[in-house]
This record gives sequence, C-alpha cells and structure tokens, in this order.
Amino acid sequence: MTGIAIDPTDRQSIWVGIEVDGLRHSADGGDTWTTINHGAIPNLDIHNVAVSSGPPKTVVVVVNNDVYTSTDNGATWKSIGVRENFDLGYPRGINVLPGSPNVIFLTLGDTTPGSTGCIMRSIDTGQSWQRLPLPVEPNTAMWVVNAQPADPQIVFAGSRYGYLYRSDDGGDSWSKLKREFSEISSVLWVAA
Repeated sequence: MTGIAIDPTDRQSIWVGIEVDGLRHSADGGDTWTTINHGAIPNLDIHNVAVSSGPPKTVVVVVNNDVYTSTDNGATWKSIGVRENFDLGYPRGINVLPGSPNVIFLTLGDTTPGSTGCIMRSIDTGQSWQRLPLPVEPNTAMWVVNAQPADPQIVFAGSRYGYLYRSDDGGDSWSKLKREFSEISSVLWVAA
C-alpha cells in the first residue's frame, strides 16, 4: 500500500494506491472496494493518492511516470503530462495543503533513487504547476512532502536519501535542516 486518501467532503469515500497493483476506491467507508484499473490509468505502479475538495473536487493519483487527476470521482482521468511538461520525470509524493484545497504539492526526481529532485506546487488544483526554489539541490529524488492542519504554513519535504527541507510560509521559501538521515520514506510532524 503506497497511499491512502479520504475524501474531505465525504468520509465514506476512500482511495487506496497499491504499488504495481493499481487504484482502489471504497464509497462505503471500506466495507467494499472497486478496482479502478480498467484502462483509465494505464500505469498500475501507484506511488501516492490525494483528494482535494477543490473546487473542483479532484482526486490526484501519482504513478511512477505521471500524475492523473479526476474531477468526476474517478469516472474519467486526465494525465498532467509529467514527462512532457516537467524537466524531471519521476513523481513520488503528493500533499494537499490543509485549509487551502486548491494548493497541491508534488515531489519529483530524475529516477529512483536518482541524483536530484524538486518540489512542484499547484495553486489551481493541478491545472498548472510551479517549481519551488530549494536552497540546496537534493541529493536524490524528492520523495515526500507533508503539511498538517495544526499549522499548514509549515511544510516538510524529504529526499529519498535523507535531505530534509522545511518551509514556514506554505512553500514560498525553504531551508534545509542540518540533520540528515539515511533514508526518508515519509514525513509527519506533530504540533507540540
């Protein structure tokens, strides 16, 4: 399991990504599941999933070479064209900024684990994307990004091999933390 997202406007609607086995959706809080792999998302190597309340409400699915969005609860999907539109082609992490459902962060790299990465941000629910400036070039693909409802202006992002970045202004500017880790698979912070 590589991603779980609960619809912020319908808590019974749950989306789950499974690495190399596609996307699942439950409309009844997890009692039953539907597989969403019937050609709508041609790549079954799901890396992550998120749901933005929008407008428009958007389900975002990250696969190993693209990102797909749906504004009709998974009936149809649209590619954002990562390899055609970005200079790095390996997407990994996604996070909707709490309290700002039109703001979505996406992490990218050149490959896995890769030798460089970046953080992209959309302020229009995935219609367009901007690369965010990092003070130190990542040492591998950027792997994860996370903001919490307690203070959504604080955003953390990590590279696969241990660089941890922090933003205190919702992603406008970043600092690299001095402490480095061997690997980062996820990032979560808890307000004191």
